[in-house]
Amino acid sequence: MDFQHLDTTQFQQRMKPAAARIYESVFHGCVIRDLRGKEKDAHILDKEFAVDMLLYLSCGQWLSIQEKYRRHDAMKFMDFTQEYMNADGTVYESPGEWFKLGAQLYFYGWANEEETEFEKWVILDIPKYKWFVEFSGGLDALGQKRFNAKHGKASFYAIPIMRLEPVFFTDYRKHSGQQ
Repeated sequence: MDFQHLDTTQFQQRMKPAAARIYESVFHGCVIRDLRGKEKDAHILDKEFAVDMLLYLSCGQWLSIQEKYRRHDAMKFMDFTQEYMNADGTVYESPGEWFKLGAQLYFYGWANEEETEFEKWVILDIPKYKWFVEFSGGLDALGQKRFNAKHGKASFYAIPIMRLEPVFFTDYRKHSGQQ
């Protein structure tokens, strides 16, 4: 199925250059490789381990990144939404991103009103995030489970973003002068 005509896909395409500018400001001299493709063309790291990007550092090493871009109107929630199950409660139910999150970093950003830049963003350290969830008592202890009836009946946990501050790799305040 071709999803290129969907508004969500078009929004993500518009925001990719803004995310790349942030990566370049945080990881000077990096080279970015997008692993996403149409279903059968997607890289195995994307399909099986929720890795959207590889970021090659100037020293020759690379970091794997999962990304989620939110629209400006979602800033009123200031939450991190962790997908839990796909088609939750249906015969097609399957484990969501939480169960296959193999990326090292997670870029999470809220677009500005014009959808040209990210007004706010964080990069989470995924191993720290997983341990934080574990030692906090699970996703239920950090956020509220919700259901998205609009897009595939997925369930997700809405976690207040500042609750995850201990696992921030970096955030917008360090780069914008805000504290």
